[in-house]
Amino acid sequence: MQVFSERSSTPSISPKLEQVYQSLLNNKDIGFVDIPSRGFLFEQSEKLVQDLKSNFTHFVVVGIGGSSMGARALVELSDAENVLFLDNVDTVQFKNLWKNLTRDSKTLSSTAFIVVSKSGSTIEILWNYSLLEKELKSAGINLVERSFFITEANGNPLAQLAQKNKRPILEVPVDIGGRFSVLTPVGLVVAGLCGFSLKELQTGAKAALANKSEVLMDCQSFLNSFQRNEVVTQFWFYSSAYGWFGAWLEQLWAESLGKKTTVEGRPAPAFSMPVVAIGARDQHSILQQVAHGTQKNKFVYFYGFQSAENSELKLDKTVFPDFEFINDRSYGDLIAAQARATEEALRQNNVSTQFIKIDDRNLSFSTGYLFMHFQLVVAVLGLHEQINPFDQPGVTLGKELTLKRLKK
Repeated sequence: MQVFSERSSTPSISPKLEQVYQSLLNNKDIGFVDIPSRGFLFEQSEKLVQDLKSNFTHFVVVGIGGSSMGARALVELSDAENVLFLDNVDTVQFKNLWKNLTRDSKTLSSTAFIVVSKSGSTIEILWNYSLLEKELKSAGINLVERSFFITEANGNPLAQLAQKNKRPILEVPVDIGGRFSVLTPVGLVVAGLCGFSLKELQTGAKAALANKSEVLMDCQSFLNSFQRNEVVTQFWFYSSAYGWFGAWLEQLWAESLGKKTTVEGRPAPAFSMPVVAIGARDQHSILQQVAHGTQKNKFVYFYGFQSAENSELKLDKTVFPDFEFINDRSYGDLIAAQARATEEALRQNNVSTQFIKIDDRNLSFSTGYLFMHFQLVVAVLGLHEQINPFDQPGVTLGKELTLKRLKK
């Protein structure tokens, strides 16, 4: 199955880029490229999914960042309504969650809590879990008995809590970083709860790994953009279902590529800031600045989607006489026209663009493909420019200072 069914331009690939891609696949220390071959990750996740579905109707995911965004993307793509998130330290979010859980007598009693943290010591997750424990205790419910943990099994606080109370743990592999872990139990359990086929997700990820040319074409396009000194990379998705996927991609790009130094200690090359836009909504919010802003320093990647352009919502007859040209047209006709017209308008305004059409009719397959594809693109870009795309030292310092302030 060809997921990228249309591409507006095809750059020439440099030999160095090919070499970097092959070295990534051959590097046994980088685990995410091996995920589709680790069948046990999918099997363990499927088993837990079936157990959860047999005993609960609602699910709360407690996580943050790489432990949450990919899962949120899966929920939004599937339009599932029974998977909720506690993934920020925020009074409003907590109160809204609690309101949803207690709106009737049955919901709270049939809710399971999936606690996700690679390190098992993230302060936001431990804080939220502790607050949940307090509220559930007041409602006469033992939180730990409803908890299912996804973490490294290395004696961290979450793992210790699970082991002490004989609760299930699905391991996050130690060789896979948090933001590269969506195709491990971190995302797979939620995917299964939302109705995705874990087998098709796995097959889609394998297909992305096999389709080297698409990865290298994207990498070359981005490298060409960096050489043009374009400091913003805009991912413009023409489907409302890809908002959280865009947020996942922003984290993947920014944490992986935003580095101060190369692996050899030299100043790192400048990478772009990732920005996500959604369809016609953002044509009416940021398009003016993108098109006419005085600095032509943006590269805009447009993504059209087969599912959106095949919309069955058709307008038979408009009530506005001067707009009869929209009679017997669907949402898909409008979305397709807007995506291509907006790209053309930006090109006419000398803004760099690329358009890609995605066949997402088999949603499980295409989602697995896209997650793996973008992880490959980001990793190759970082390695090509001799930075470490798998650490996040700029984030670590903020965490350390937060704990220092709290301990005063």
